[in-house]
Amino acid sequence: MPRALVTGATGFVGSNLVAHLRGLGWEVHCLVRDASRAAALEKQGATLCPGNLESLASIQQAAAKTDVVFHLAGRVRALNSQEFNADNVEGTRRVLEAAAAQPAPPVVVFVSSLAAGGPSARGESRRETDPDRPISNYGRSKLAAERAAAGYASQVPLSVVRPPIIFGAADQASLAIFRGVKRLRLHPVPGFRTFPVSLVHVADLCDALVRIAERGERFVNGNSSGSGHGIYYVAAERTPSYGELGQLAAQALGHGTIVLPLPQALFWIVGGAMELVAQLRGCPGVINLDKVREAVAPGWVCSDQKIRHTLSYQPAAPLEERFAATATWYREHGWL
Repeated sequence: MPRALVTGATGFVGSNLVAHLRGLGWEVHCLVRDASRAAALEKQGATLCPGNLESLASIQQAAAKTDVVFHLAGRVRALNSQEFNADNVEGTRRVLEAAAAQPAPPVVVFVSSLAAGGPSARGESRRETDPDRPISNYGRSKLAAERAAAGYASQVPLSVVRPPIIFGAADQASLAIFRGVKRLRLHPVPGFRTFPVSLVHVADLCDALVRIAERGERFVNGNSSGSGHGIYYVAAERTPSYGELGQLAAQALGHGTIVLPLPQALFWIVGGAMELVAQLRGCPGVINLDKVREAVAPGWVCSDQKIRHTLSYQPAAPLEERFAATATWYREHGWL
């Protein structure tokens, strides 16, 4: 029975990955800061390991005798780049250091982000071998975390996956789209243009992570920038526009919606105002200038041909079915 450590196990992707691994018969250990938030993980048979990314000793103890470390923990919202770096870069460095300290270092699968590579050019899909050009503080921190992890490639078998937008059961980010089309029958989009986005259902991402852990390509010592070795993009079976996301959510809820293009200037104004409020309150918000930079990019499209061809990855269901299942989960759990 394979033994895995999952960081970020109480989060959206982490909780789904724990359930997926347990369903496959894996022994799962979870690095958790607050055990009170992890009762559901224990019920699934996971072992809780108290600790956090600031404590190297706790990570080392949790990683003992593991076959795979799935590193998902990190910061997605911050007041500044220093906060991003403290968790995303230094936290990742400690995870790799802890893995390297094991007598038999486990495989580490680091869940990064498409934001680390940056937006796609118009009419193109980003591939693993493309030069990295992140445009947000978040994306830059994720790329820096990848490079910090790569420094241990001679000691630890390492792979990186860069998912695009992730949705599915327990996702609070996509919930805003569902609530918007339900309450207002409106779906605002940035600018008067097509804004293509790749996305992946969390169940398909979990399947991809296991495939990468078991048979994936690993970084090599001295990985050169742009080689793409050990890096994977993963996506759904097709690439919709951001406007279509609202339509898919509305269809899943059984009604229509109006896609409402808004001037990009409005997004900058709102993003700037929300960032000012966040700085004054000392608490990062969901909308800020960093997110606006990403929203006004030409698009966020990635090609997953590499993982399809080398690891036989394929999404298990079309987007329509995935959105319908997500809407059902939201309703059953009282989120809609």
